[in-house]
Amino acid sequence: MVDILQNIDRENIRSQIRQNQEAGRQALKNLKECKKLSAGALFKSGRAWLGPEVLEAQLKASSEISELEESKWSVAQLKSLVNYKRRKTDSWQQPKTRVDLLNKWAEIKHRETPPPSPVRDEDDSSDE
Repeated sequence: MVDILQNIDRENIRSQIRQNQEAGRQALKNLKECKKLSAGALFKSGRAWLGPEVLEAQLKASSEISELEESKWSVAQLKSLVNYKRRKTDSWQQPKTRVDLLNKWAEIKHRETPPPSPVRDEDDSSDE
């Protein structure tokens, strides 16, 4: 009688493990298919830590974006790039149309990349 009950318990445990594995597979599939990796997507997939699967999904998504031609960039991406290369001494207003943004980007894309933080910039100038 005890052997029968133990066998039933084992089957229940095995079935629960199979269900958990299937839920994990489905969550990974959803995570790989999401367009934008965000905290909501991670939480929804049941992954609140950044493991190798999440890293692979992010690298894949970022490589697809970075390999786009300039003609396929969105207005938001162009605004971000132009704003990133803009200096405090620039007197022009940020362009609003796609064509103007592309022209401005062609004009300023070869500028030196700004330092990551003002504190680091001050440290570099004091060393000279």
